[in-house]
Amino acid sequence: MSSEYIILQDTPHVETQAWEATVETPTRKLTLALAKPETAHPDSGFLTPNAVRTFTDQSVKVFAQFGFANHNPFSDADYADAGAEFTHHYADLAMLSNLVLKFDAFTFDQMALSKENQILFSALPPVELSQEYIETVNEKKITMICLDLLQNDEGTPVVDKIRKETLSEAGFQIALSNFLFPLVDTLVHAPSIAYALQRTPELMSAILCHAGTLCHQPTAEQLHLPWRDIVSLCWNLN
Repeated sequence: MSSEYIILQDTPHVETQAWEATVETPTRKLTLALAKPETAHPDSGFLTPNAVRTFTDQSVKVFAQFGFANHNPFSDADYADAGAEFTHHYADLAMLSNLVLKFDAFTFDQMALSKENQILFSALPPVELSQEYIETVNEKKITMICLDLLQNDEGTPVVDKIRKETLSEAGFQIALSNFLFPLVDTLVHAPSIAYALQRTPELMSAILCHAGTLCHQPTAEQLHLPWRDIVSLCWNLN
């Protein structure tokens, strides 16, 4: 791979399609990428523009794909105003960031673009998983985190609880963003998954795959695949 990569600059509002790209020698930067969903979800933003602004104010580079906000209460322009830098191509996001958020499932083509140990965070429902999908994730050694697997202390899916307690799409989006922000913040800053789990143990229930291994027992039993607990992968318990 080249020692240089593209940094997007002068990100336009959604109605303006012209932007400049320059080449910059990479330095160690905190990065986060927001991919557009494949299907229409009225609550597909994961993070609100205010949350993105908090990241960019902390010198975190936030990259987004045009169309990311098409189906949530905000617009691409709102995220651009918050400091996100936009591109049309998912390949740019895969190259520029080690953590990519996407509301629906990452496609096989998108996973093919992933770097080893990249973190992909989506709301993929476990019922949509297949053996081929899990094998592709593990072959690339992607850490796959699924929003739908996150549970509260009572064992209730967090997304379901938030949805029941909010009355509008905008309210759900804000509540979801408020819940996810500390988790995403930890993942952005953590030097490893083990460190992230120490900081935010609730992530343990949401990790589907890590380091080439399936970590979610119900999925393993459903698909008749081997698995290991994420704790045993991150720490030597012998």
